[in-house]
Amino acid sequence: MRSVVLTVVLLASAMLAALVAAYAWMQQPPAMFLQRSPPSYWYGVGMHGGMMGGCPCTGGYGGPAPPSGQRISMQQAVEIFERYVTGLGQGFKLKEVMEFQRNFYAIVVETDTGIGAFELLVNPYTGAVYPEPGPNMMWNTKYGMHQGMMGPYIQPTADMPITPEQAEEIALNYLRNIFRGAVEVEHPTKFYGYYTMDYKVDGKVDGMLSVNGFTGQVWYHGWHGQFIQETEMEEE
Repeated sequence: MRSVVLTVVLLASAMLAALVAAYAWMQQPPAMFLQRSPPSYWYGVGMHGGMMGGCPCTGGYGGPAPPSGQRISMQQAVEIFERYVTGLGQGFKLKEVMEFQRNFYAIVVETDTGIGAFELLVNPYTGAVYPEPGPNMMWNTKYGMHQGMMGPYIQPTADMPITPEQAEEIALNYLRNIFRGAVEVEHPTKFYGYYTMDYKVDGKVDGMLSVNGFTGQVWYHGWHGQFIQETEMEEE
């Protein structure tokens, strides 16, 4: 009997420690996730589709693989994203797709509210769809990893104390500290728990970053590589 009680206590302690660690990680991500150069393990390992399942932003999908070594086109990437979103059922639609050196990026919004639901990536050589790391998984209070399990602070809501305008100013202050040229940010997309926005340096799109809608924490998306092009979906 004692061994059973001890096992239960140890399991409960481990679960509590994991929750505390995850909550702390969400509040202040490790420095490696805030830098411009992404850690090497973002490539080919660690964040494959199907890693967790359970919610759209953590599911995965293997798109049609192009010939060996051949990069897929923007149109092919859009079609892959659209098939993935269609497979989720009603309630979601593709908002925009961006092509970067290391991946294709997409924003998926809720059809009825227009609020950002989650962010996805497509491998430019295999066509595989996988969740974007960072805020999409750690700050997303409705479709992310935590989904409201840590109390009222992260209950699913898009009503955040930090406004879109304040998020823009926070992002600008952050970017001005790391770039010498003229920096500007585009209007952010509101997600559940955070904002994501593109930015320009000297008039050219350079990348994106996110701002936590509760704390003002900035999370730089350092895993994309050089920006190539983008396309926005037509409004229905």
